[in-house]
Amino acid sequence: MQPIDFDSWPRKQHFELFKNFTQPYFNVCVQLNAQTLFDYCKDQNISFFQAYVYCTLKACFAYEPIMLRIIESKPWLLTSIRASVVELDEDECFVFSYFDYLGSFKEFSANSDKVSKQSKSNSLFSDAFANTEGQADLIHISVLPWLNFSAFSHAFSEGQSLGIPKFVFGQYDKQAGTMPLSVDVHHSLMDGLHVARFVKVLQAECDHFKCK
Repeated sequence: MQPIDFDSWPRKQHFELFKNFTQPYFNVCVQLNAQTLFDYCKDQNISFFQAYVYCTLKACFAYEPIMLRIIESKPWLLTSIRASVVELDEDECFVFSYFDYLGSFKEFSANSDKVSKQSKSNSLFSDAFANTEGQADLIHISVLPWLNFSAFSHAFSEGQSLGIPKFVFGQYDKQAGTMPLSVDVHHSLMDGLHVARFVKVLQAECDHFKCK
Protein backbone atom coordinates (compact mmCIF):
# COMPACT_ATOMS: atom_id res chain seq x y z
CA MET A 1 0.00 0.00 0.00
CA GLN A 2 0.97 3.60 -0.55
CA PRO A 3 -0.06 6.45 1.78
CA ILE A 4 -2.10 9.29 0.32
CA ASP A 5 -0.74 12.81 0.87
CA PHE A 6 -3.72 13.72 3.03
CA ASP A 7 -3.13 17.47 3.32
CA SER A 8 -3.10 17.95 -0.45
CA TRP A 9 -5.76 15.32 -1.22
CA PRO A 10 -8.87 16.91 -2.83
CA ARG A 11 -11.14 14.59 -0.82
CA LYS A 12 -9.68 15.57 2.57
CA GLN A 13 -12.83 17.31 3.80
CA HIS A 14 -15.15 14.68 2.31
CA PHE A 15 -13.09 11.97 3.99
CA GLU A 16 -13.41 13.68 7.35
CA LEU A 17 -17.14 14.21 6.83
CA PHE A 18 -18.07 10.57 6.22
CA LYS A 19 -15.43 8.47 7.98
CA ASN A 20 -17.22 8.38 11.35
CA PHE A 21 -20.74 7.77 10.05
CA THR A 22 -22.49 4.78 11.61
CA GLN A 23 -23.23 3.54 8.09
CA PRO A 24 -20.75 5.29 5.76
CA TYR A 25 -21.40 3.11 2.70
CA PHE A 26 -23.78 3.97 -0.12
CA ASN A 27 -25.24 1.57 -2.65
CA VAL A 28 -25.88 1.77 -6.37
CA CYS A 29 -27.60 -0.94 -8.44
CA VAL A 30 -27.06 -1.05 -12.20
CA GLN A 31 -27.69 -3.40 -15.10
CA LEU A 32 -24.54 -4.68 -16.78
CA ASN A 33 -24.74 -5.61 -20.44
CA ALA A 34 -23.32 -9.12 -20.08
CA GLN A 35 -24.43 -10.72 -23.35
CA THR A 36 -21.07 -10.45 -25.12
CA LEU A 37 -19.28 -11.96 -22.13
CA PHE A 38 -21.89 -14.70 -21.61
CA ASP A 39 -21.91 -15.72 -25.28
CA TYR A 40 -18.11 -15.77 -25.42
CA CYS A 41 -17.87 -17.95 -22.30
CA LYS A 42 -20.48 -20.34 -23.67
CA ASP A 43 -18.70 -20.55 -27.02
CA GLN A 44 -15.30 -21.15 -25.36
CA ASN A 45 -16.74 -23.51 -22.73
CA ILE A 46 -15.35 -21.51 -19.83
CA SER A 47 -16.93 -20.37 -16.56
CA PHE A 48 -19.09 -17.25 -16.90
CA PHE A 49 -18.85 -16.81 -13.13
CA GLN A 50 -15.04 -16.88 -13.13
CA ALA A 51 -14.96 -14.56 -16.14
CA TYR A 52 -16.94 -11.75 -14.50
CA VAL A 53 -15.04 -12.11 -11.22
CA TYR A 54 -11.80 -11.81 -13.21
CA CYS A 55 -13.17 -8.78 -15.10
CA THR A 56 -14.10 -7.16 -11.78
CA LEU A 57 -10.61 -7.62 -10.37
CA LYS A 58 -9.06 -6.32 -13.59
CA ALA A 59 -11.36 -3.28 -13.56
CA CYS A 60 -10.35 -2.53 -9.96
CA PHE A 61 -6.68 -2.48 -10.95
CA ALA A 62 -7.55 -0.12 -13.81
CA TYR A 63 -9.46 2.40 -11.67
CA GLU A 64 -7.57 3.99 -8.79
CA PRO A 65 -10.45 5.22 -6.54
CA ILE A 66 -11.76 1.67 -6.04
CA MET A 67 -8.29 0.74 -4.73
CA LEU A 68 -8.44 3.23 -1.85
CA ARG A 69 -8.72 1.95 1.74
CA ILE A 70 -8.86 3.41 5.24
CA ILE A 71 -5.97 2.40 7.50
CA GLU A 72 -5.67 3.92 10.97
CA SER A 73 -8.15 6.64 9.99
CA LYS A 74 -6.14 7.73 6.93
CA PRO A 75 -6.53 6.97 3.20
CA TRP A 76 -4.14 4.54 1.54
CA LEU A 77 -3.84 3.29 -2.05
CA LEU A 78 -3.54 -0.45 -2.62
CA THR A 79 -1.06 -1.83 -5.11
CA SER A 80 -2.68 -5.29 -5.20
CA ILE A 81 -6.03 -6.84 -4.36
CA ARG A 82 -7.75 -10.19 -3.94
CA ALA A 83 -11.39 -11.17 -4.16
CA SER A 84 -13.26 -12.62 -1.20
CA VAL A 85 -16.00 -14.50 -3.05
CA VAL A 86 -19.08 -16.11 -1.51
CA GLU A 87 -19.73 -19.62 -2.84
CA LEU A 88 -22.19 -22.38 -1.88
CA ASP A 89 -20.99 -25.71 -0.54
CA GLU A 90 -22.85 -29.03 -0.87
CA ASP A 91 -24.98 -28.22 2.20
CA GLU A 92 -26.15 -24.97 0.58
CA CYS A 93 -24.31 -22.97 3.21
CA PHE A 94 -21.90 -20.32 2.00
CA VAL A 95 -18.14 -20.27 2.38
CA PHE A 96 -15.55 -17.68 1.39
CA SER A 97 -13.13 -18.40 -1.44
CA TYR A 98 -10.14 -16.11 -1.85
CA PHE A 99 -9.19 -15.57 -5.48
CA ASP A 100 -5.89 -13.93 -6.38
CA TYR A 101 -5.69 -11.72 -9.45
CA LEU A 102 -3.30 -13.36 -11.90
CA GLY A 103 -1.98 -12.02 -15.18
CA SER A 104 -3.98 -14.30 -17.45
CA PHE A 105 -7.49 -15.69 -17.20
CA LYS A 106 -6.26 -19.25 -17.72
CA GLU A 107 -3.98 -18.93 -14.68
CA PHE A 108 -6.76 -17.26 -12.71
CA SER A 109 -9.27 -19.97 -13.63
CA ALA A 110 -6.95 -22.85 -12.74
CA ASN A 111 -6.12 -21.27 -9.39
CA SER A 112 -9.77 -20.43 -8.68
CA ASP A 113 -10.83 -24.03 -9.36
CA LYS A 114 -8.29 -25.21 -6.79
CA VAL A 115 -9.28 -22.57 -4.23
CA SER A 116 -13.02 -23.26 -4.65
CA LYS A 117 -12.58 -26.99 -4.16
CA GLN A 118 -10.56 -26.45 -1.02
CA SER A 119 -12.95 -23.83 0.39
CA LYS A 120 -16.00 -26.06 -0.13
CA SER A 121 -14.30 -28.90 1.76
CA ASN A 122 -13.77 -26.71 4.83
CA SER A 123 -16.04 -24.97 7.32
CA LEU A 124 -16.86 -21.26 7.15
CA PHE A 125 -14.31 -20.42 9.85
CA SER A 126 -11.42 -22.06 8.02
CA ASP A 127 -7.71 -21.29 8.28
CA ALA A 128 -8.05 -19.27 5.07
CA PHE A 129 -10.83 -17.23 6.68
CA ALA A 130 -8.75 -16.60 9.81
CA ASN A 131 -5.69 -15.60 7.79
CA THR A 132 -7.45 -13.46 5.17
CA GLU A 133 -10.86 -12.04 6.08
CA GLY A 134 -10.78 -8.50 7.39
CA GLN A 135 -7.59 -7.55 5.58
CA ALA A 136 -7.59 -4.36 3.53
CA ASP A 137 -6.43 -5.79 0.20
CA LEU A 138 -9.78 -7.45 -0.55
CA ILE A 139 -12.91 -6.78 -2.50
CA HIS A 140 -16.07 -8.61 -1.46
CA ILE A 141 -18.09 -10.39 -4.15
CA SER A 142 -21.40 -12.19 -3.69
CA VAL A 143 -23.54 -13.88 -6.33
CA LEU A 144 -27.33 -14.25 -6.39
CA PRO A 145 -27.93 -16.19 -9.63
CA TRP A 146 -31.56 -16.85 -8.62
CA LEU A 147 -32.66 -13.21 -8.47
CA ASN A 148 -32.88 -10.38 -10.98
CA PHE A 149 -32.87 -7.75 -8.25
CA SER A 150 -33.13 -3.97 -8.54
CA ALA A 151 -32.05 -3.09 -4.98
CA PHE A 152 -29.79 -4.61 -2.37
CA SER A 153 -28.62 -4.01 1.19
CA HIS A 154 -25.86 -5.69 3.21
CA ALA A 155 -25.63 -6.72 6.83
CA PHE A 156 -23.13 -4.47 8.60
CA SER A 157 -21.67 -3.91 12.04
CA GLU A 158 -20.83 -0.66 13.74
CA GLY A 159 -17.21 0.34 14.16
CA GLN A 160 -14.32 1.46 12.02
CA SER A 161 -14.34 0.36 8.39
CA LEU A 162 -11.48 -0.36 6.01
CA GLY A 163 -13.55 0.94 3.11
CA ILE A 164 -13.63 -2.39 1.25
CA PRO A 165 -16.03 -2.23 -1.73
CA LYS A 166 -18.78 -4.84 -2.00
CA PHE A 167 -20.15 -6.24 -5.26
CA VAL A 168 -23.21 -8.44 -5.74
CA PHE A 169 -23.98 -9.99 -9.13
CA GLY A 170 -27.52 -11.18 -9.83
CA GLN A 171 -29.25 -13.45 -12.32
CA TYR A 172 -28.24 -13.19 -15.96
CA ASP A 173 -31.27 -12.44 -18.15
CA LYS A 174 -30.73 -14.34 -21.41
CA GLN A 175 -33.48 -12.45 -23.22
CA ALA A 176 -32.28 -8.97 -22.28
CA GLY A 177 -28.58 -9.87 -22.11
CA THR A 178 -28.26 -8.01 -18.81
CA MET A 179 -27.24 -8.84 -15.25
CA PRO A 180 -27.90 -6.76 -12.12
CA LEU A 181 -24.90 -5.51 -10.18
CA SER A 182 -24.99 -3.97 -6.72
CA VAL A 183 -22.02 -1.80 -5.75
CA ASP A 184 -21.39 -0.61 -2.19
CA VAL A 185 -18.55 1.83 -1.56
CA HIS A 186 -17.38 3.95 1.36
CA HIS A 187 -18.48 7.57 0.95
CA SER A 188 -15.23 8.86 2.44
CA LEU A 189 -13.39 7.38 -0.54
CA MET A 190 -15.83 7.60 -3.45
CA ASP A 191 -18.91 9.45 -4.71
CA GLY A 192 -21.53 8.50 -7.27
CA LEU A 193 -19.38 9.90 -10.07
CA HIS A 194 -16.61 7.45 -9.20
CA VAL A 195 -19.00 4.51 -9.12
CA ALA A 196 -20.29 5.47 -12.57
CA ARG A 197 -16.76 5.64 -13.94
CA PHE A 198 -15.86 2.31 -12.39
CA VAL A 199 -18.94 0.64 -13.88
CA LYS A 200 -17.90 2.00 -17.27
CA VAL A 201 -14.45 0.43 -16.85
CA LEU A 202 -16.00 -2.87 -15.76
CA GLN A 203 -18.39 -2.84 -18.72
CA ALA A 204 -15.44 -2.37 -21.08
CA GLU A 205 -13.60 -5.29 -19.47
CA CYS A 206 -16.65 -7.50 -19.94
CA ASP A 207 -17.10 -6.37 -23.55
CA HIS A 208 -13.48 -7.04 -24.51
CA PHE A 209 -12.79 -10.13 -22.40
CA LYS A 210 -10.68 -12.82 -24.05
CA CYS A 211 -9.52 -16.13 -22.59
CA LYS A 212 -5.73 -15.95 -22.70
